[in-house]
Amino acid sequence: MKHRKILIVEDEKITALDLELTLVDLGYIVVGSAANGENAIEMAQQLKPDLVLMDIHLNTPMLGTEAARIIVEKQQLPVVFLTAYTDNRSLDAASNCLPYGYLVKPFEKREVDATIRIAFARYDADIEIRLSEQRLRLALDAAHMSVWEWQSPSTLNTTNTAQLVAVDPPGVISQPLDMLLEHIHPEDRIAVQQDVENSAHFSRIIRMRKSQQSEYRRVELFANLFLWSDNNCRVVGVAQDVDDRYKADEKLRQASAVFNCTSEGIVITDGGRKIISVNPAFEEITGYELSEVKGLDPDDFLHARRHSDQFYPRLHDEGKNFWSGEIGCSTKSGHRFPAWEHVCSVYDEVGHLTNYVFTFSDISELRRAEKNLARMAYLDALTGLGNRVHMERVLEDAMERRDDSRSSVAVLYMDLDGFKVVNDTLGHSEGDRLLQILAQRFQDSVREGDIVTRIGGDEFVIVVQDIESEVGLRKMAQKLLRAVQAPIELNRETVEVSVSIGVAISKPSIKDFDELLRAADTALFEAKHQGKNRICFYDFVLAMESGERLRIERHLKQALNNHELTVEYQPLIDIDNQRVRGAEALCRWYHPELGMIPPDRFIPIAEQSDMIINIGAWVLQESCRAIRGWLDAGIKDVSVAVNVSVRQLCDTSFCNIVAAALKKYDLDVSSLELEITESALQSNDRVRNQLDQLRTLGVRLAIDDFGTGYSSLSRLKHLPIDRVKIDRSFVKDLPNDESDIEICRAILALCKVLDMQVTAEGVENEAQLNMLRDMGCGCIQGYYFSRSLVYERFIEWAKAYNKIA
Repeated sequence: MKHRKILIVEDEKITALDLELTLVDLGYIVVGSAANGENAIEMAQQLKPDLVLMDIHLNTPMLGTEAARIIVEKQQLPVVFLTAYTDNRSLDAASNCLPYGYLVKPFEKREVDATIRIAFARYDADIEIRLSEQRLRLALDAAHMSVWEWQSPSTLNTTNTAQLVAVDPPGVISQPLDMLLEHIHPEDRIAVQQDVENSAHFSRIIRMRKSQQSEYRRVELFANLFLWSDNNCRVVGVAQDVDDRYKADEKLRQASAVFNCTSEGIVITDGGRKIISVNPAFEEITGYELSEVKGLDPDDFLHARRHSDQFYPRLHDEGKNFWSGEIGCSTKSGHRFPAWEHVCSVYDEVGHLTNYVFTFSDISELRRAEKNLARMAYLDALTGLGNRVHMERVLEDAMERRDDSRSSVAVLYMDLDGFKVVNDTLGHSEGDRLLQILAQRFQDSVREGDIVTRIGGDEFVIVVQDIESEVGLRKMAQKLLRAVQAPIELNRETVEVSVSIGVAISKPSIKDFDELLRAADTALFEAKHQGKNRICFYDFVLAMESGERLRIERHLKQALNNHELTVEYQPLIDIDNQRVRGAEALCRWYHPELGMIPPDRFIPIAEQSDMIINIGAWVLQESCRAIRGWLDAGIKDVSVAVNVSVRQLCDTSFCNIVAAALKKYDLDVSSLELEITESALQSNDRVRNQLDQLRTLGVRLAIDDFGTGYSSLSRLKHLPIDRVKIDRSFVKDLPNDESDIEICRAILALCKVLDMQVTAEGVENEAQLNMLRDMGCGCIQGYYFSRSLVYERFIEWAKAYNKIA
């Protein structure tokens, strides 16, 4: 008991010194002396004494009782008060601090020693109680348990009191049963209440929550009924939180159901890969029963290819603890089947390998379905050739092998000439038959290792690998040309078609298969441009032209936004009246860096994309605005001819765009004439429907460049056309070329019979003008009168020509 450290808190120095001498004489260690409460709190925290002797009334704002309360709360130190006051107020204030002694001044040495000894004995006993309570709390927390004591209800069944244990009532406050029931799930309350009323001891798993805000958890309730000596009944019980265990058991039940009911085979082995359990699906898939395979390694009978001895250690070392993949398996009867297997290693709490779990499923049907889908995905259904997907895959693989073997790869891009005519005149079934026959001819014309594919419509691509020379490739292309040119016997008649072929050979400058395919497409475009039924190889010149087209296409996307496009107007002259009857709207592109780009360079590029739709709509708006300006300037009875592309005619909103433009500028429909190329009239039924709608709207229609297409003159009577424009190619050699003279006369004669107006393009001299006038052509267009003019210049020119003031 001696040598314990004591802190003195006393504001009278003589008293503090006398007390210190007394404590030292008694064998205690005085660690310090404080004259006020603030210093006492600080010194108690720093010096950590075993006991504090505290004067209640200190000559400072903080009383000793207040300082003692803080020290007890923060340091849990025993405090003994030293005071000269014994009034009730002082005693009440001291009692609230739970002191371990109370000495009244003056005090004797033996009285001080006795009080301190008793204080230390009580304090040591309290420490033991707190440690015991702490150990009990830790044990209950570890077991997820809590102790309950309830007053039994007044309706307790007294017939069971003989079973109760008689004990002295505890010195605690009991909780009524009703309060306990409030924490129990409503569906479990009746059962608990019946247990309490009818059983001396019971156990039950219920759902309980700690408060109204918390969630219900599974709790196992153990309880006994006790009869105190005062004949009052009490229920004392233990509630153990078993929610995690309950959920774990539920998962085990679910896992057991999955193990027994799943369609996948499951094998469980020990750490040495010896089978200890299999599920029913394993027996059904393999034909083996557990008794036949127990103790065996799955590699001994199941796997057609053994997992290597290095596989299992690697499974552990890589840290994933599982592996999935396809593996061949064997049934008891020896049948082989593909299986998708998952191997998982299981470890105990200390990281020791305990088991392997194998799950596998028979994927034979899946593999068969995949093969069928692959065949469907890569084959053209009509011809049996490979499709575009197959072509791209083969070409990509060939280009990769080229990098390794330094061999060359070639692409022959083929497009049939005149196939649409066969389709339109003989029907789609005959067109399909034609494609099937040509597909077989292509197959017969190439080497065994060359791949023939149909990528859509009447387009075919041949991938030629390991090219020996360009000469051999050219011979193959010529053989293909001859194969197509041979007459083809269809069901209804014999037809003849031709093919255009673009050829590209892989070079260091062509990095991937996309570039090679684009190069062949560029060569095909050139073959078509040169007159069809021919072969064109991709070379430096074509590469330059292709680069220029890409550059134009890139800049064209911003041309509208940057106001680089403009519309110019070439006058149309009525010969009979010698007046301007209107103009043809011509789109021009003035690029700030590339200069003036001719329409024949950028219009075809625009038509290959959707840009032509936006450009065409803009030209239409500008043309209608120009008509309104000319009318307001006094130029009457004029109209504008606007060229329309196939893509615009295929746009279902085109008629609405035309109507909106006329309405916006308050124009009569006779003010607008739409020019369609002869090839556009042969495109499809959608174009024909659009023309009918435009005709219903009242807009006049004209065939531009008539005579350059494939249609015959007799087709004119079936088309909703108001005007025919004779192409400049038939005008430029007038009046010296007899053939052109006869062609122009035939067109004019037919149009007169069909009540159609005629415009002749490209008139550049008086001789041409006189001959066309003599033939009866009423409208002329060409440089003889004027080049294309901007809007303002056209007003000046037209006023002067029509002699308008």
